[in-house]
Amino acid sequence: MARQFDLSAMMSVVSDLDTTASSHQVQMIPLEDILDNKANFYKVDKSALGDLANSIAMSGLQQYPVVMPHPQKSGKYLLLSGHRRCAALRLLAEDGEHPRPDLRLVPCTVRQYESEAMAELQLIFANSTTRTLSNAELSKQAERLEELLYQLKEEGYSFPGRMRDQVAAACRVSAPKLARLKVIREKLKAPEFLYLFEKDRLREQTAYALARLPEDFQRRLAVINPDLSGNAAELILKKYEEGWRWEPELTCPGGKPCKRGNSFLRHDSECSSFDMCGGKSCCLDCEQAKRSYAPCSRMCIKAQALRKEIRDDEKAKEDKLALKCTRQCQKETQINATRIIRAAEAAGLSDDTPIPWGYDPDRTVEAIRKYAAGEFPEERWYQPRYSPDRLHHPAETAEVLRCSTDYLLGLTDDLTPAAGMDFAENKPECSAVELPNPVWLPGCPDRSRKVVARFVSEGLEPWITVCYFYAAASEYRLSNKDMRIDEECTGWWPVPEDEARGADAPDEGEACD
Repeated sequence: MARQFDLSAMMSVVSDLDTTASSHQVQMIPLEDILDNKANFYKVDKSALGDLANSIAMSGLQQYPVVMPHPQKSGKYLLLSGHRRCAALRLLAEDGEHPRPDLRLVPCTVRQYESEAMAELQLIFANSTTRTLSNAELSKQAERLEELLYQLKEEGYSFPGRMRDQVAAACRVSAPKLARLKVIREKLKAPEFLYLFEKDRLREQTAYALARLPEDFQRRLAVINPDLSGNAAELILKKYEEGWRWEPELTCPGGKPCKRGNSFLRHDSECSSFDMCGGKSCCLDCEQAKRSYAPCSRMCIKAQALRKEIRDDEKAKEDKLALKCTRQCQKETQINATRIIRAAEAAGLSDDTPIPWGYDPDRTVEAIRKYAAGEFPEERWYQPRYSPDRLHHPAETAEVLRCSTDYLLGLTDDLTPAAGMDFAENKPECSAVELPNPVWLPGCPDRSRKVVARFVSEGLEPWITVCYFYAAASEYRLSNKDMRIDEECTGWWPVPEDEARGADAPDEGEACD
């Protein structure tokens, strides 16, 4: 009659044995008589035994090793559980700076087993419950457990349910995970990927996808890109199942067939699903390859040259636009600085006098004077300085320059302070009159006149300046003798007629040269 195999009872015995419990036979055994079990495939990292050895040296063994009489060597014992403990004892007794011969006699729990298969089950269960297993170790464990359970079945034991479920229960994992590990164990053939899996440096999901690829394709991919990350392997598998082989049927401009299939494969193993091409599109025609997409860096020489040409052209355009922006900012800064210096000289300010003007740097009269003279540092400019819209406290700045706030804001060329401004008292008189809030006028003036206008330039913030509008030519100029303003005017406001009169005022209907 077949004997029923009770897996839970077996595992509970193992758990019970791996303690200092005195209910089992404990025997003092010389350390040299305890032999490592060759069936133990769990790795013992000797470099990580320091803490355990120190603990044993201070407190002794807290858990006894489990052994059985050696089936072939009389007087010797075979380790079933406690390989790390025995390795630490050997380290203390033999290899340490201060050897501990007193530790050469080891208390062990001695067990007898009716078969070698049952003994090895003891070994596997004992080790699996005392350590965190990698996927590679778990795969080996499952494989050996299945072999042992079938051996026990041949010895007369019966097992309830499916053997796969028994193995899964013994391994303390789900049956689907066990099935995936079996596929990996049997079909992952590329040595590079196997090595990474054994070292626990290849995710189970990645290894499972690779294992479902043909062996020759695994080896090809391992040579091209062994460091797969994310879901790259799953994407490659999906495309392979759709018929992709990364063997381009393309012709180079010189008439020769394209032989860069491996470059395409590496590209697709490094990019997202949306950028995979399978070698179906020439790099010369690929928009990604024409720019700076990293996976395309292994394209052919002709495509690389084309990409460089396009990138150089784009950089040249960017540099040109940046230079235009810089020149425009400097031009406006010079105009603004000239107005400030006019006021500073009229007020008799020294060169070291600071001018409060927003967060603009170099705010001394001396620094602003250099800008007014057209002296600029060799650097890129992204916005002009000393523009009215960057003046945070007009009254404070007007007080320093002893001019009107209208002058600072570009609404007049008259330096005279506004009525009611008493600089001696350092505070303006309050007025009961509520001034209207003006808005920019759209379109163009109906006649030639002096205006405050707002302009926009490509890549720049809007800027404001005082200028002249010439009705006959429908254009704005900095003066009747100065350059034309080519930027788009987005709004304007008239300068009062008495402020607009003078030698620089345009004649009605005057055209631009």
